Amino acid sequence: MVQPRILARVNRDEFFGRDAELRQIVQQASPLTAARMLALPAAPDAGGSELLRQSYDHLFARRGDPFPFHFAFRRSESTDIDVARRFFQTFLQQYIAYRRVDPSLCQAPLTFHDLLELALPGDYELVNSLIEAFQREQVSSENLITFCFGLPHRFKGEGRGVFPLIDCLAVRPFQDDVMLAHRLVSAIGNAQIPMAVAGLRRQMNELIHGLDNGVNDTNSIIHIERLSDDSARRVVDVLARRYGIEMNEPTRDLVVQQLNNSPALIAELLQSAREAQTNLTSFLACQRLYVDDLMGGRLKRHFDRIVDLIATGAQTRRTLFRLLYESSLSETPKSSLWAWKKRLGLAAPEFERVIDALHTWELVNSSGALIEVNAESSAWLDYLRVHYAIEVTAEPRARVVATTLLDTLKRAPQTMARKYRREAALSLQELVVRFDCQSVPSSLFHNDRFAAAYRGEDADVIESGLDTESELTRLPQIVYAATCSAYSSTVACDSERCVVAHGFEAAEYTEENEVVWLVAEIDSKLEASRELAEEWCNRLSALARENGFVRTRIWLVAREGFSESASELLNQREALFSSHRQIKFLTSRIQSAASTTAAPAADEYEMVIPMGDDSELIAAHTLEQIARRLNFRPEAINQIKTALVEACINATEHSLSPDRKIYQRFVVEDDKLVVTVASRGVVPEQVAGQPGESAVDQGNGSRRGWGLKLIKTLMDEVEFERVDDGTQLKMTKYNR
Repeated sequence: MVQPRILARVNRDEFFGRDAELRQIVQQASPLTAARMLALPAAPDAGGSELLRQSYDHLFARRGDPFPFHFAFRRSESTDIDVARRFFQTFLQQYIAYRRVDPSLCQAPLTFHDLLELALPGDYELVNSLIEAFQREQVSSENLITFCFGLPHRFKGEGRGVFPLIDCLAVRPFQDDVMLAHRLVSAIGNAQIPMAVAGLRRQMNELIHGLDNGVNDTNSIIHIERLSDDSARRVVDVLARRYGIEMNEPTRDLVVQQLNNSPALIAELLQSAREAQTNLTSFLACQRLYVDDLMGGRLKRHFDRIVDLIATGAQTRRTLFRLLYESSLSETPKSSLWAWKKRLGLAAPEFERVIDALHTWELVNSSGALIEVNAESSAWLDYLRVHYAIEVTAEPRARVVATTLLDTLKRAPQTMARKYRREAALSLQELVVRFDCQSVPSSLFHNDRFAAAYRGEDADVIESGLDTESELTRLPQIVYAATCSAYSSTVACDSERCVVAHGFEAAEYTEENEVVWLVAEIDSKLEASRELAEEWCNRLSALARENGFVRTRIWLVAREGFSESASELLNQREALFSSHRQIKFLTSRIQSAASTTAAPAADEYEMVIPMGDDSELIAAHTLEQIARRLNFRPEAINQIKTALVEACINATEHSLSPDRKIYQRFVVEDDKLVVTVASRGVVPEQVAGQPGESAVDQGNGSRRGWGLKLIKTLMDEVEFERVDDGTQLKMTKYNR
């Protein structure tokens, strides 16, 4: 059965690519949820508002407690009082609709008298008292706003659950507008009830910053990005069928790529196609419609609404178009804010308002003293060029149409070629971000060794050989990765195939262990030559110098590997180099390690004990009972208990734990018992060459000098490592 639409504008079975986000919002409505606020920072035009509307419809249909309440700010709202009054009316109307199980009431034109008539008998007194209070508060604007925004709190006091879904995506990035939205979110936060709040991602911190009652300490976040290629294609297919527009696979993909996977812009363009009764079966038909829409259709009106809010006067608008256009063409895309302020000729407060608005809507990227035009959106850049030509240089309209159409037609094959290259690429960024201190065969990073050992062998033989290799490379823990183009506009590289990855060796967060991997997939039909390998090494080295990277590791990937002379050069430069086949084996091993790590244990027990006062004996007694259930021999049980006690005493004496607690986990697996002992704080005076063994463990007359050595003799496997804010000792005993 298809879920009927209430507030949603898209049928549930046609709402693609957001299933996980929708489930998480619905889960947030549970009274048992731990997080008070679910924050949804969204990219512009990514469909965040529709996600909230879909969530409301789902919760309305599901029934139960709490009742869902949806409120969206509007850009057209003129005063704070207007917003507060609409909030009050919307709240009561949706409550009565939910109680009567009548979704048609949610958006019906109802008066307060109508609401009283429709209220159920059990709700009549509450609704009547609220309306009377609302009318009394009319004498003071400030009191009225406070009263209206406090409705969720009042309902909680009456024992009636409410789950607010607050849509701030249309909040203008001006101080008064943001402050009002923040005030609403804060008022709901004071009620200490679960809620979901959506806003533009560059504005979200302002909306939720400094909320009272610990809301910021107990929130969750879902980042709403633009749709994937597959989901965006499905949106195009559905809309084309609904509007009776004939399309084919190439034109569908062109629309998706040209509109940057934005469901909002895709819907605008296809509605224009329906109104023009135009089929989109060729690139020419697509680009004609696209250019017409930029000149005077829905796409133009979409961007006009934003620009009109930013630039309030005709002269400011023309100057802004000139600045934006000239900056987009500049060889150095970043300009100084000082130069922009001088060119715009605006007073400081107005200039800051303009720049903040451009940045919030992601038309520019502003950071520190620099600003650059956002070049990721083709539609925005095309709109900018068209209206610069019309409004600033006053070119004839026909010439602008012809030039834009010719340019977009020439660009179409290039757009599709980039898409196909991206799909054919190995997605090195996705692979690198999975690096988390795994140990893998070193031959996977040295094409010459791999080819010498496994040339002509099938996959099973290679896997067996890799399993027996003794020389291993321990990967760093990668904490952030981005394309090279995000770091430099001067180093020539394909943004889809070149990655900068920041991480730490052994996951130890020290300056000495910090490392940057510079990764590139290079085009070569045959084995990559020495000249090509050297060129890429020089490019990546230049990028490292430009960004001040201290410790770097270059890793080159070529489909068929590298020639003998290229391998010689790369070994000399201590670079890593792999073929596509090596990447497949590496990916398989990293995925296998991740799935093994994530596999749930059959039984798992956790204990937290205070340090000192012989509390480790309590933990040892508990562990003894677990080991007995697993039929460990008495001798083995004593060894496990002794190792645990020794680990706890070591943690007590050697850590600088601020909370003076020991965290223990006992994991029961098929043939073994894994005991983990962890504490916060730093182990002092680590001794090189003996991980986890402090200077105290080396003797100096201390009875604890032999602690770790004793544990190693008692247990089958012992692994010591630093974790985020402390240390962890993992001990394994096999049930032989």
